[in-house]
Amino acid sequence: MLRLRGSSLRRAIALAIIVVAAIVFLVRLVDVQVVSAAALNEDAKDKRAVPVAIPSVRGDIVDRDGEVLATTDERYDVQLSPKNTRLNDGVFYRFDTERGVGTVKVTAAQAFEEIGAVTGQSGDEIQKIVDDALSDNPKSDFAYVQRSIDLTQLNALKALEIPWLTFESQHTRTYPNGAVGGNIVGFSGADDVPQAGVELSQDACLTGVDGTETYERSEDGVALPGSVVVTRKVQDGGTVQLTIDRDLQWEAQQAINQQVQSVGAAYGLLTVMDVQTGELVAVAEDGSVDPNDVDASDPAKREARSFTSPYEPGSTFKAITAAALIDQGVATPASQNLTPDYLEPEPGVRFGDAFNHPEMPWTLTGILTQSSNVGTSMLGAQLDAETRYDYLKRFGVGTATQAGMPVEDSGLLYEPADWDRQTSYNTMFGQGLSSTVVQTAGVYQAIANKGVRVPPSVVQECVEADGTTTAPEHGEPVTAISESTAAEMMGMLETVTTEGWFKDLIAIPGYRIAGKTGTAEQVDPATGLYRTDYVHSFAGIFPADDPQYVAVASIAFPTAGDGGVAALTAFRQAAEATIRTFHIPPSTGEFQPLPTEY
Repeated sequence: MLRLRGSSLRRAIALAIIVVAAIVFLVRLVDVQVVSAAALNEDAKDKRAVPVAIPSVRGDIVDRDGEVLATTDERYDVQLSPKNTRLNDGVFYRFDTERGVGTVKVTAAQAFEEIGAVTGQSGDEIQKIVDDALSDNPKSDFAYVQRSIDLTQLNALKALEIPWLTFESQHTRTYPNGAVGGNIVGFSGADDVPQAGVELSQDACLTGVDGTETYERSEDGVALPGSVVVTRKVQDGGTVQLTIDRDLQWEAQQAINQQVQSVGAAYGLLTVMDVQTGELVAVAEDGSVDPNDVDASDPAKREARSFTSPYEPGSTFKAITAAALIDQGVATPASQNLTPDYLEPEPGVRFGDAFNHPEMPWTLTGILTQSSNVGTSMLGAQLDAETRYDYLKRFGVGTATQAGMPVEDSGLLYEPADWDRQTSYNTMFGQGLSSTVVQTAGVYQAIANKGVRVPPSVVQECVEADGTTTAPEHGEPVTAISESTAAEMMGMLETVTTEGWFKDLIAIPGYRIAGKTGTAEQVDPATGLYRTDYVHSFAGIFPADDPQYVAVASIAFPTAGDGGVAALTAFRQAAEATIRTFHIPPSTGEFQPLPTEY
């Protein structure tokens, strides 16, 4: 009886142990399969899944016709795992492409030969790469096979399906046209970080979104076939289209470089603007940076100086004073003024003309033609300072442009309350204030465009990878003067070019031209006094009978020749190139110059 009871007790204890063990396993199973499933899966994924970043491609910068000015060269590095080449006695299996079914055995030696056939290496060379790596480190998991292969080679290597072969993309920013437009396009620094120009200002458009994918690997680190999962699709950067014409930009750069060198000038600027749209079709500067070799350029000439370096424009701004007088009804092109060559209108204020002459019976047109500081100020003084300031603002002076560059200087224009008596007069003939060459072009664009100033632009639009387009804000058009005033100004400015001393220097057979010269003193920052040399400019409109384009050329501080002649020559060369580029038809009709004397 006691023996029977002992046996039953043992069975009961054993059963209890089994039940308890079952419950423990059940609880653990529920925990693994339900409660902790997500965390465990994630932990396992981290151990077996390898994330791979798929870099996006930075977008192109193109000219108005789609010609590439900046692009990204995609290259790839080929890598292998030296230790994994010897797994399973250096043998792996891949799909049999010849039969279309099954697999074929591939040895490491065969793989080396196949790789070398694509990369231009021998199998022995690749074997040596593996041997050297393992000699340094028997557990080596990385060695370069070949760097900077192209896309065709990459695809050929991927088709080999070699499990221990991997690839890494390398993107290099390149500029196919070198220094052509380099001042506008800009450049990138280390790791392709944008540093200047459109590369910097339009970085948001050009930069894409990197993609990611994961693949599962075996314990030995080899990728498992068919395990690649794309977790985020790559989005390449957009394309930035400029208003610049590549070929015209090249010709303009050639012209300004040639003229700067011919007179030993400190610098030269040459800008061409579309009258109707305000689009800048060429923005040339001497010594423009080559984005492919930034270090080879003058550090002072790497930025877009046409936007960042204002200077006192001088006599080209006499056109603003004349336009204000006519627009206010105070004067006409035929208004008479007996003009001396020197004037002291009030105590402590004095200025003179660039050449000696007796009192001359000039009209307002004659004053503009002779570029008389005295005559301009005598007539201009009929307008109060606030009115003259208002016209300067209407023409865009003192207001930063929004053409699409990273930095665009506003130039200098103090409010009338801050003008001393000398400055009040000087502003009438383009001194005591400053503007960029692009702003100066905008003054003449407004006159040529029936009095409406259209803000300048150099960036036309951003075209995203999906085709979506976005145009930047450049500002709203501004009516600077009335249409009738603009028409009278065009007649005066054409008289300037037909009656001026320089008419033969800018003459283009078959085309009428309107414009104005400028010879301006500049303040020396070191002394605060005006320098004894000048910035020479010419701002011209062509064809004068049907205005299409404005060009402004400036030559600064020549040391070995006539800067005025150099500026006029650069203008003519740019105008001729623009006429050829855009097939501008010749002028029609004859121009009758306006009276310059009475």
